Amino acid sequence: MTSEELLEELKALASEMGLKIRFENGNFEGGYCLLREQNLLVINRRTSVPKKIRTLALGLHEFGLENVFVPPALREAIEDEVSKVLQEARA
Repeated sequence: MTSEELLEELKALASEMGLKIRFENGNFEGGYCLLREQNLLVINRRTSVPKKIRTLALGLHEFGLENVFVPPALREAIEDEVSKVLQEARA
């Protein structure tokens, strides 16, 4: 799966879970938030595709994937991104 395909799959999963995604300009990385009782993932429009993937994966993980079917390849990609962040935090 290409990076662009993975990004599209993550966006589709977020939509299925009821998360609204907003791509915005600014000096931020993005992530999951609750805004006026709406679950929202905000992603910096100017970041690279790998950074958008990371932001989406972390936001989906934070929102919770326990009660939704996630295709194995997509679940693995999300878990890989979460693991990378945890490893970076330990370094």
